[in-house]
Amino acid sequence: MYTHQLLELLKSFSKKEMMWFTKFLYSPYFNKRERIIKLFLILKRFYPDFEGKNFTKNNIYKLLYGTTTSYNDSTLRNLMSDLLLLAQQYLKQEGMEKKEIQSSFYLTQELFKRGQITLFKNQMISNKTLLEKNSAADGEYFFNLSKVEIDSFYLNLLNEKVLKKSFVESESRKLINGIIFSLNHFVLESIKNNDNLLKYSRTYNLKRNIQTVTEFAEIFNFDKLISYVRNNSPQTVPIIEVYHNLLKAFINFNNDSYYQEFKKSVMLCSKHLGMNENNFLHARLIDYCVLKKNIGSNMSLDIDKELFDLHHIYVQNEFYKTESNYYLPFDIYRNVLLICITMKKLSFMQDFIAKYSKKLIPQHITSVENYSCALLCFEKGMFSKAQTYINKIKFDQFVYKIDMKNLQLKISYELEQFETAISMIDTFKHFLKNNELIAESRRLLHFNFLNSTHSLIQYRTGSGKINLSYIAEKVKKSKNTFNKEWILEKIAEQTGKYKKSKVA
Repeated sequence: MYTHQLLELLKSFSKKEMMWFTKFLYSPYFNKRERIIKLFLILKRFYPDFEGKNFTKNNIYKLLYGTTTSYNDSTLRNLMSDLLLLAQQYLKQEGMEKKEIQSSFYLTQELFKRGQITLFKNQMISNKTLLEKNSAADGEYFFNLSKVEIDSFYLNLLNEKVLKKSFVESESRKLINGIIFSLNHFVLESIKNNDNLLKYSRTYNLKRNIQTVTEFAEIFNFDKLISYVRNNSPQTVPIIEVYHNLLKAFINFNNDSYYQEFKKSVMLCSKHLGMNENNFLHARLIDYCVLKKNIGSNMSLDIDKELFDLHHIYVQNEFYKTESNYYLPFDIYRNVLLICITMKKLSFMQDFIAKYSKKLIPQHITSVENYSCALLCFEKGMFSKAQTYINKIKFDQFVYKIDMKNLQLKISYELEQFETAISMIDTFKHFLKNNELIAESRRLLHFNFLNSTHSLIQYRTGSGKINLSYIAEKVKKSKNTFNKEWILEKIAEQTGKYKKSKVA
């Protein structure tokens, strides 16, 4: 099968994009080589998969040059590379068209250079009107507003005569606005990046980076900065406060009052925020609660109900969408499944799988559906069917492997395949021990789960002197044991104290 970077890129094109790219290639402004057009039309026959027994380099070359010409690999390779460059140029052009404000800044720059002051002013007015119309409060929005205000100030400084004090005051206001909008952009982007660094570092156990974030927060007097912006800003949306609350919530992770303030400010501002900001901020509310739950930290709220409600808001309002991605992330999808299991909402879980698995990245849908059905069948006590579903999965992502290992182990236990389960535990422990990318807190969660499950198996097989009451008490007190509820349920079954929970 023939593979090339160009083909991988063309696979991502929609039918509409393929049509417009065809027109792009026929434009002599962008391309004057007929051979490039012919090559694209040949490749287009095999869209969207670019597969098949006839899809080979030799066959493409024959269609391009005829059967009498000998195959030349370097010629085809060069043509494919040239077509790839044109495909990238097309995407750049499309991106510029979509980013109307940013592309107009190139125009105003050229107009100013050429001394076309009237046209420049008209374009600046148009830019400002467009920004006010699409006033989604995010970093890009404030960056664009800042540029409009500051460019307008310096244009008038060069071209307008100062005749009245009111003119000076109005022009000064433009520069102040520009400063405020620049501050908004800086605070939003720097806090967002520091927050991502904090999240990334906690996931992969990089403690030095966590200190770096704390040092950043200490550099600035955010309370003074926020007060300054509030007193001088023409905008009423307290976006800086939201981001400051975000940073405080994660730095002061053991004090839930900071989380409450962060959540309150997000909910109040949500209707004023753009797609990317709603995605980011609502996801961080979820991340906070997930992290609390994963490390077994106490929370003043009912953490499971809080997670269920946050996910409901996130998914129902499609806050998972961004300007560059319309697919539901698997992490969010997975979290909904797990919280449904915790709260015994299996009917909701079944409906969710049917509706939202289709909103995942297309190439992952089949595997994720199998994983979801395996989880659902397991919770319904259909263990053999769960095993059938999980055997169909071929995941290579890190987080999927851990999920699968946990579920496979529990299925083996339920089916009384104890020798297989013991082997799985040994393999899983080696995986956890040798993988440096797993945070220590997460490693401990899974080790405790594996040890408890191993003790259960020893009790069931009579291969060791096991005190189940002691193990149950130990698990109850533990703040860092994965699948804690399941372990306690299995112990209760063996001691005759098990009461089946109601399933919604």
